[in-house]
Amino acid sequence: MINPLTVSAQQSANLGARALWYYRRLSVMSAPEMLHRGSQAVTLAVLHLRYRQSIAATRRPMPLPAFCRGSRTILPPLAMDMNNLATMTPALLDGYIRRAGSNWRWSPEDADIWRRAPDSGRLWPGWFFGSIPYRQGNPYGDVRELWEPSRLQHLVDLAQIAATSSGGIRQRAVDLVATQLVSWVECNPHMAGPHYISSMECALRLISACYALDLIRPWLADDAPARQAVAAMAVEHPRLIAQRLSLYSSLGNHTIAEAAGLIHAGALFTDLPEAAGWRSLGLNLLAEEADHQVLADGGGTEQAIAYHHANLQLMALSEQLLIHLRLPGDPRLTAAVERGTHFLDELALPSGELPAIGDSDDGEALSPSLTLCQPRRREQKRASVTTLPYAGYTVLRSGSPRDILLILDHGPLGMPPSHGHGHADALSLLLWVSDVPLLVDTGTFAYAGDPVWRKYFRSTAAHNTVTVDESDQAFQQSGFLWSRPYRAELLSHRTGPDSTELLLARHDGYQARGVSHTRGVAWSPEGWLLVQDVLSGDGMHELALHWHLGVVAEQQQNGALALRLPGGNATMTCTGGYLSLHRGETSPVLGWQSPAYAMRRPITTVRVYHHGELPHRMTTLLLLPGIEVPGRRIEECLQWMTAETH
Repeated sequence: MINPLTVSAQQSANLGARALWYYRRLSVMSAPEMLHRGSQAVTLAVLHLRYRQSIAATRRPMPLPAFCRGSRTILPPLAMDMNNLATMTPALLDGYIRRAGSNWRWSPEDADIWRRAPDSGRLWPGWFFGSIPYRQGNPYGDVRELWEPSRLQHLVDLAQIAATSSGGIRQRAVDLVATQLVSWVECNPHMAGPHYISSMECALRLISACYALDLIRPWLADDAPARQAVAAMAVEHPRLIAQRLSLYSSLGNHTIAEAAGLIHAGALFTDLPEAAGWRSLGLNLLAEEADHQVLADGGGTEQAIAYHHANLQLMALSEQLLIHLRLPGDPRLTAAVERGTHFLDELALPSGELPAIGDSDDGEALSPSLTLCQPRRREQKRASVTTLPYAGYTVLRSGSPRDILLILDHGPLGMPPSHGHGHADALSLLLWVSDVPLLVDTGTFAYAGDPVWRKYFRSTAAHNTVTVDESDQAFQQSGFLWSRPYRAELLSHRTGPDSTELLLARHDGYQARGVSHTRGVAWSPEGWLLVQDVLSGDGMHELALHWHLGVVAEQQQNGALALRLPGGNATMTCTGGYLSLHRGETSPVLGWQSPAYAMRRPITTVRVYHHGELPHRMTTLLLLPGIEVPGRRIEECLQWMTAETH
């Protein structure tokens, strides 16, 4: 039996948390946005009234839009990595979704499966979506975990399997797609339940449903219930999206997805009266945000590489659709996709994988096998240096045989005014040796659950840089809101003797504490890295330099660290503080990495601690296997850093 006192306490806590969230959001809102939010509140009230009126009504079959009829495919072919898809085919046919860390599996016996939380097993409520508490601290679970299966993107993969297979495999895949489309609509009446909370989720779901239906339509009967299910989404989802767009301080990847959803709805369901308006609204918004969110060097304003990749794929899918249907597009989309893809190519590992920088929830535009805007695999023949000044990264590569990639982050915190998906990682360094991660970004972990974990993985201490007085470089107002953003910049770059690359960067994130952090980096293609961190200012301060390692580390008798690489041990030497190793600690949190959303694992974190007066220097020397200490050249690099700092 449910204790009413417990329920009341939970409701009070939810109301308090919601009030605090609104207070913090108001602090970053302009006057026009406040008016917009007021109109949105009215819209939500009207939707609630319509929902209450529709409860007693029976959903009647509607005339099928032209897109839902016939056996001839309408959408453009998808560019898919069929080898990747083939490796996941057994799991997909067995009902699993394709996402690391998820235990969700389709079960036709569970009528509530779409509302059953994968992380907690609890059932999310089926009442009006605007009344459901879903932010951190809700009693059901991580809503992002719940939303993933209901994006229906696994149905696109299954439909692609059906289209490229035959016999029993094809029929099994078609049946899974058709059954789940119908099940989703039956389990989630319009505006009822958590899957209508986010307009972005509605948009991604609609796009997936359209591609899934289009791929299996040759094997569906004309009166198949799956056609009616997609028709219901086509009518209901875009109307909701158009009324609840993510604008002003909520601009970001949600806006891109919503605009793409409206373009698909307007281009495919032309016999619906709102179709032309949906397409026009979506295209104008997507083109504007392509200019806004894709920077001049191709980087993303959110400073979150995974989200940026998904955004570019949604833009490319939308552009591809309009071209295929001979509908007008916008040159801003083409330009944004081109420069964004070039940016990803500059940052990618030799394998073509993208570095984990900023937030990531492992979300996709449509499918993890989609190859649109995919960075190319590269064979690096010689050393190169590329600075992406707007996104704020300098990328250093060495040629074969080591294939070394080093990234220095001197970019902004994230998209203002909330900077929601950025991490406080100014001057962080990432290093890979032949695709082996040596200095790593610790990842995201999860958006809900214990706020301690969310706070840690966004924090400065979770990145390869320096903390001052145990503080972040910016202030975490909430799980998706930063204040007091920093300014970071690359001050100097030159090529020294023997092709050594010398970089100097600075940020002002500790300005309120009267402290400035400058980082000098010297990188030799021969295989050594020198980092000097200078903390300037007055007074006594606690300084902590963190290096998060993707390999096993052992401390030697001379104080140096041996870092285990496939070709032998690298050596790391740190001076300027007391060195300690940390692994899987929780009080405080230190020594963790999140390789995928909702997953975390222990790693070794090196901490170099100093408490004293400023200015102070910390120096790190990393030698790859087989490299001896280049004493004279090290001194020359340190002298250059000192001179440039002053």
